[in-house]
Amino acid sequence: MIYKSEPVSNHEAMVTAVSDSYSMSNGLYSEWSWLGQMQLWEMIMSRELDDPTSWIGAYSEIMDEKWELVMDGFADCPVVDVSNPKAGAYAFFVYKPEYTGLQSSFISSFFRDVLGIRTTTYYWGFRGANPADFYGEEYSTYDFTRLQLYRDVSVYEELGRRAKIVCSDPDAVIGDFLSINQWVASESAESRRLKQGFEDIEDRKRDLKAHIHDVTDRQLDYLAKGHEHSDRIDVGVESCAPYYHTSCLFDKVGSRFEDF
Repeated sequence: MIYKSEPVSNHEAMVTAVSDSYSMSNGLYSEWSWLGQMQLWEMIMSRELDDPTSWIGAYSEIMDEKWELVMDGFADCPVVDVSNPKAGAYAFFVYKPEYTGLQSSFISSFFRDVLGIRTTTYYWGFRGANPADFYGEEYSTYDFTRLQLYRDVSVYEELGRRAKIVCSDPDAVIGDFLSINQWVASESAESRRLKQGFEDIEDRKRDLKAHIHDVTDRQLDYLAKGHEHSDRIDVGVESCAPYYHTSCLFDKVGSRFEDF
């Protein structure tokens, strides 16, 4: 079956079995855990923990710097609050009550359309838990955003700079992205999209233009392409429902994309 392509059913069965055996959960993760942990322990134990040049010391300092940039950028932001300041390697944002119920996709439209940052709403990560039990009945699993802090410090410097601009004025616009107020209007168009669908990108632009009267052609092009991309991502993510296992998510949406 390894060397022959016929019969097709046998070959496909072999591929399926091997793919499962070497999936993230069954194969790679076990190997990475065993070999990777040994490498990590050797690095961690090579110097004193309080040494700023040690692995943990350097990691802690650079993470603290990233956290400061994120927290400063979103301080007093009218749209979101940082719910876990300096707790871990991910910043979890919770949307304020006035802005709940707007998002409905795997990709956070606020971060993508207003800030030019592609990250997730993290709705798939709740896996059955109901945030309304903790935050109030107006909250759904789409009213949160998870931002990883693993990239270069310069990324979070730029994010903080952009956040300060838009959070200080709901009509402020960065480049070809949207203002906060334009984003709110675009999400009303998005709710219609979920009901009617679109034939092509131009049809999508017409619908968005009807809701955001002051949008420029460049903004409209960026917005429509972003919505179309999110639709494709959502199809892949939902094929992983209801458990959203890591192996499935890596397979469906784990590919890299170019930065804006």
